[in-house]
Amino acid sequence: MGRQHNNALLLVIQAAVVTTTTFAFVHHPFPSVRTSRVCDMKTSALHSSTLDRRSCVTTLILGTNALLLPSISCADVTDTSCQIITLPLEPASGGTFCVRCTVFGISDNSFQLYRTIVDTGSPYLVLPFAGNGSGRIRRFTQAKDDDALLLSPSDYQSTSEIYGAVRGQIDWKLASYSFRDPRLQIRQYSSQEITSAGVIGVLDEALTNEATGGGAIQPYGLLGLIQNSNPDADRTRFPDPRPTFFEQECIVVENDVGSGRTETKRIKSFCMNAPLQELSFSTESLIQDQSNSMQLFDLRTYGDFVDHYAVKVKSISFDGLELSTKGIKRRPIVAVFDSGLTGCLLIRPFWDFVQKYYTDNTTDTRDFRSVSIAVKEVGGAVCNIKSSFEDDQRLFYVNPIDLDWFDDETTAPYVIILGQTFLSQGSLTIDMDQRLSTFQ
Repeated sequence: MGRQHNNALLLVIQAAVVTTTTFAFVHHPFPSVRTSRVCDMKTSALHSSTLDRRSCVTTLILGTNALLLPSISCADVTDTSCQIITLPLEPASGGTFCVRCTVFGISDNSFQLYRTIVDTGSPYLVLPFAGNGSGRIRRFTQAKDDDALLLSPSDYQSTSEIYGAVRGQIDWKLASYSFRDPRLQIRQYSSQEITSAGVIGVLDEALTNEATGGGAIQPYGLLGLIQNSNPDADRTRFPDPRPTFFEQECIVVENDVGSGRTETKRIKSFCMNAPLQELSFSTESLIQDQSNSMQLFDLRTYGDFVDHYAVKVKSISFDGLELSTKGIKRRPIVAVFDSGLTGCLLIRPFWDFVQKYYTDNTTDTRDFRSVSIAVKEVGGAVCNIKSSFEDDQRLFYVNPIDLDWFDDETTAPYVIILGQTFLSQGSLTIDMDQRLSTFQ
């Protein structure tokens, strides 16, 4: 056993070294490999339970960044029960950011490190296409009787899903996975009980190319941060929802320091801080002053299949010309925050309306070079969000997109989707329980 244990540790250290030299977008360098309270090598943690192995390997490979104090605090600073976990963000494709996720073998000590793009516009943790074509490394197989697999079958059938404007297939599997902080644990769907594996998706090649950029030797996965699906969505258009990432994730909290007694708490709020390159999860609200927040707009009432993080737009301007809403016929304009998107998209009916408006009021229908929106805050002030080609030549663009979100396109809101050309300028905070947001 001792010899096997030393070999396993050596493999972990080697994997950490190889990983450090493989990825080109590392912003937070790995600290030296070391043990910690959650990874006592003397107890042969690598050969104990799945949860112990996940905590141990995560600490060894991914370092101690998660132990640093977060740069934000809970809304109630006196609430000692509030727990915040902060993960470092790393640059990914198209101006997006990613976090590292380790997937473990269900019944052995194998593991694989993935970079997953943080996506506020989707609900699931999904891995990229695993085919061995186009020079890609095959990470796992679909055989059901191989004990060394990273993934195992789940009770959920494959579904046809849409990412962006592309439709493809997602296979639903069980996986044991972990992030930089071992306090983040998988919980059973619709309960607070810790479990060894959660439901994740595996994208087909078309969805991998659309959602993560594709083309890479080691393509990205996606960490979807939309918490809620729409149980009343039209099932002729949308499949039955699978457990979302947030529905399966919790934070393990120690009741009394040193006592060893713990409890699990649901994640209620998150903050994606692009300038500081941090992603924070909290068991309580992260919005300090609700009067400075924006109320979230529920697009599910119009048939949307998930609860996109959206806010109602008070006014909107393209190239400095404010759009008049007189011809909209009471259809609200709604902005959706999507950190998995590079630029800016207008749902097709809104795009057509905007083009006609500018054709009637200007000499031509040139490509837009700036967008500015104003959103009314709870306290009455206005939050201004803007971007332009002049300020962001790398990420800025405005394009139309055909989306099948709503039951009736003739009465549904006009949607503008704000990607990283906007969100990279500040810090987006979402309170999922109180349905509030801030962008600062």
